[in-house]
Amino acid sequence: MRDVMSPRYLPLRPYRITRGKRQMREKRTAQALMIFGIVLACVEFYVILGSL
Repeated sequence: MRDVMSPRYLPLRPYRITRGKRQMREKRTAQALMIFGIVLACVEFYVILGSL
């Protein structure tokens, strides 16, 4: 049994993402959302211009 008061005690939890990795993942997510928005806008223009 582990000593809870010990300074070396580490609770069992999933691997924490460091700040740098989190920022990188958020940056990639933001880029993916921007690309998706641009593609969606192009599709909308194509549909609008095709219906004229």
